[in-house]
Amino acid sequence: MEPKKGLRDVPAGQTRLCLLDEANSELYYCGYSIRDLVEHYPYEAVAYLMLHGELPSESELKIFTRRLVNNAWNMPQVVVKSLELKTPFTDAHPMDKLSLIIRADGNTHGIPFSTPSLENNLDLAKSLIARLPLMVALLGGASRNYFDYFDPDRTLMENFVDSLRIPNEGGLATKLMNVAFILYAEHEFNAGSFAVRVAASAHTDIYSAVLGGLGTLRGTRHGGANEEVMKKMLEIGTPEKTREYCDRFLSQPGARLPGFGHAVYTIGDPRVAVLRPLVKDLSVRKNDMRWYEIAVALEEYMAERSRGKSKPLPANTDLWTAPLYHLLGIPIRLFTPLFAASRVSGWCGHYLEVRHVYNEPILRPRAEYVGSAPRKVIPHS
Repeated sequence: MEPKKGLRDVPAGQTRLCLLDEANSELYYCGYSIRDLVEHYPYEAVAYLMLHGELPSESELKIFTRRLVNNAWNMPQVVVKSLELKTPFTDAHPMDKLSLIIRADGNTHGIPFSTPSLENNLDLAKSLIARLPLMVALLGGASRNYFDYFDPDRTLMENFVDSLRIPNEGGLATKLMNVAFILYAEHEFNAGSFAVRVAASAHTDIYSAVLGGLGTLRGTRHGGANEEVMKKMLEIGTPEKTREYCDRFLSQPGARLPGFGHAVYTIGDPRVAVLRPLVKDLSVRKNDMRWYEIAVALEEYMAERSRGKSKPLPANTDLWTAPLYHLLGIPIRLFTPLFAASRVSGWCGHYLEVRHVYNEPILRPRAEYVGSAPRKVIPHS
């Protein structure tokens, strides 16, 4: 049997973190439906779930949340000052800057290259989960003196929303960011998470493994797609121009419309059903329905174009987080770093699985050789 390209449907390890039930358009974290998680739990509880495989009790959640907030609040100033590097780094993409900040933070821990304990890696994971959101806020221009507004008595998400200076009337922005972070927290063996698992199987440190995931997420076919969705929506401008824009864009050779299609889902991305009504409600509150209506028009037209075809192109999460972030006033350049700040809890969960839960051997697949047959070197005369 000829292997599928992109390792499609090829099992490459075991995980307890995530189940993609494509047939029923459902997604589960450690057995819990994402629909139930976003309705009943904050992101901090889901981050705990990624690390421990169980939801926390009320007292465990309070302790864990306080630990995350303290980790963020105590981020060393040397890490913050790494943002002040001058050109050519000044104009770099925020994802590239985020890589540098993460490495600087890892260096402050004095991470040994020897095999650390599960307890040590859990501590480092909590630091990563806590500090990446604040790093994103700093990349967005938040005051370097974040101690002025960081409140150790609030949740990580509450502090994050405030550090981004997002209007938060009635806690709405915190609620929406909780949902977005939960939905992006984990997604089985996607490219970024698989990169983390490969790095973990080589027994590198958790910071290096997360940086492997971050570099993979940087790609426009992965995390960078949410930025491209919003750029396309801005180019479309109004819902009435959607069909004309799509026809023109998709007529280009090899064109792929961001926000549509998925390596696993063919029926539909279950996260879309959670996000769509939230974006609609936020649009009504903001008295700005344009982006919601463009997203709906894109969904309808892409469904029409793929009707009857063997491979449908349903909307994925990026189509709906893009207008959500935009309506909250978050700059487009921060969309992919936000994805990373959400996904880091899942990345840490994968790292812990490979190193400590299953103690997997180094991931080393074989290649199908398609080059020349063995041949001799002919020396030059």
